[in-house]
Amino acid sequence: MKFDITTEPWLPVKTSSGETRTVTLLEMLEEAHLLQGLEGLNPMEEYSVLRFFAVFLSAAFRPETWEDKLDILETGRFDMGKIRDYIEKCRKEGVSFDIFDEKRPFMQATPNPEYDQEKNLKSPAVLDSTRASGNNHMHYDHTLEDDVVMTPAEAFRGFLTAQIFCTAMSGGYPSNVYGAPPMFYLPKGRNLFEIMVLSVVTVTSEEPDVSELWRNPLEIVPKREVASASLLYGMFFPARRIRLVEQGGNVKRVYYQPGLHFTGFAGWTDPHTAYRPNKENVMVSVKPNMDREGWRNIGTLAAQFAESGLGVPASLKEYRKILDEQDKNQMEVMIFGAVTNQASYYDMQRGAFTLDTRIAEDERKATVIAESVSWMDDVGSVLRKRLKEMISSDKRGGNDVQNLVHRFYTQCEPIFYALSDKVAGCGGDDLKGTADGWAEDVKRLARNIFSEAQEIYCSTADELIRAEKAYKWLNVDIVKLMKGR
Repeated sequence: MKFDITTEPWLPVKTSSGETRTVTLLEMLEEAHLLQGLEGLNPMEEYSVLRFFAVFLSAAFRPETWEDKLDILETGRFDMGKIRDYIEKCRKEGVSFDIFDEKRPFMQATPNPEYDQEKNLKSPAVLDSTRASGNNHMHYDHTLEDDVVMTPAEAFRGFLTAQIFCTAMSGGYPSNVYGAPPMFYLPKGRNLFEIMVLSVVTVTSEEPDVSELWRNPLEIVPKREVASASLLYGMFFPARRIRLVEQGGNVKRVYYQPGLHFTGFAGWTDPHTAYRPNKENVMVSVKPNMDREGWRNIGTLAAQFAESGLGVPASLKEYRKILDEQDKNQMEVMIFGAVTNQASYYDMQRGAFTLDTRIAEDERKATVIAESVSWMDDVGSVLRKRLKEMISSDKRGGNDVQNLVHRFYTQCEPIFYALSDKVAGCGGDDLKGTADGWAEDVKRLARNIFSEAQEIYCSTADELIRAEKAYKWLNVDIVKLMKGR
């Protein structure tokens, strides 16, 4: 069987009219300006597909500066001549876009009897963290592991996801170039064309012309150490040796084992990832957290933008320059992540935030935003502590307190954007008063959440006494935080 991703449908998309279709690679690129985005994929799949196209389009167009990306944007649609020329160039080099090619299956390990052994044949469930597999906690599909069957389209999307979101495991399975999967940040355009162009990475003249995984001749040898990687190769570094096995038109088994072992973490800076200093003042990638909504990282990014730009994803730095050139100031950003612990997956995250470039370019305004988010986080922490004291353990489930705190942050978000608009547009003398208004709003929301929880969980005299005590200490905590502002 042949499944060429350029001519076979594998990409579920939503059209401008709201219709859902499954299209080929060429169809999606040709119609990208008419499409709202990808549709029906989980956050890990969606980001992995977008990352694949970021590499594919970077290789096809090789933009060297943000101005080159702006030129592509201003055309309003992809130059299909360049894309077809690139595909033809790949084919002449022996690249097959057929994921089941007998000699060179697209992006996968080439057949090798030394590694293609029965013990390395796994269920395709290993490609999808939402299915039962191994010790994976995040089961959205309860099909038994050995009964999983995937269509070629599902298997290829799963292959992309398994490479990008892989974690270090026992048996010598390495993590990827960024260690455990970080938070990934992508600019949000008005349509799929803009999303993909803004996600493209700029390549310098020093970047090898043959660096994409599908063109690079380097064999994927299990556990072979690799100390460095070029930009485009590293963006789809093969930390897993995977080959899809076609049976009756579907994928029922895959060869799956450790891939190349990347050791040059200190030398890799991912263009879609944010970094911040750890306790040793070493820049490390920002990881997703089940207790922290992605938009709450906006304060750190705002401060980094306004100071030196250190730690800000390259894709967002270029996005800001493009917006400045277009006389726009709303930087809309999508966030993708998977919460992991060693080899286990616990949660997937997809979020968004908007950062005004007038804040990003003004250190005083960025400081106000960063301190405002920090204040909210501190209030959320004391709210969590006092809720735990108020609600007896026999009346709450494992996630009750966390759900209440999540509601607090959800209610803070629209008020935060109102604050952001005021900060972006006001002069320096008005900043303190604006921030003080936000602080009062946050206090009010925390107290409201506490009062709502009291009505739900406290009915007996003992519970009401405990609630009164916890509320008193909540206010004491808030006063202390106010004095520290």
